[in-house]
Amino acid sequence: MGNIRIVVRATMRTTSKHYEWSDFLRKQFWIILLISISVFIVGCAESNGESTDPDQKISTQNEEEISVEGHKIILVGTPNFNGEGPSMNMDQEISDSTRIVKVEDVMGTAKKIEKPLDKVNGAPDVFFTITKSGGTKQDTLEERRFIWYQEDGSAVLLADGSGEYYSINSSQAKELKEALNK
Repeated sequence: MGNIRIVVRATMRTTSKHYEWSDFLRKQFWIILLISISVFIVGCAESNGESTDPDQKISTQNEEEISVEGHKIILVGTPNFNGEGPSMNMDQEISDSTRIVKVEDVMGTAKKIEKPLDKVNGAPDVFFTITKSGGTKQDTLEERRFIWYQEDGSAVLLADGSGEYYSINSSQAKELKEALNK
């Protein structure tokens, strides 16, 4: 009968260790599950555009477009209308964000007008494009404009593609000319 007691006691010790190990694994499972859910939630919060960095610089909407959506570039050129058809000599690239914002601000305040037949005679003085470069091979063209500077200092802009004409006053034209260096 002594041998049976030893066997029974040994079995009970093994069984209690099994329950202890099982409890340990259950606790580990719940801990790992909670950590995984927390990481998932934090990852989702960061991916929807919300910033968790308290030191992040607060900027204007135009600066956000430049830094978040991609870097904008303005290409400036002179239109040539020769016997072979129209062509553009793109001789300047502007990547300075303050100049780009200034150009966009002037375009945003321009007044839409009917086609001014008397003010758009001849070749335009300047042609420019605003392109958003996302760091890929294909950039996104946002704006294409022709500019005719007038004798009174104002200017007429033609939005290439839509065929819509816009007018800006002399102070706006001066700002645009300075920003484009043309």
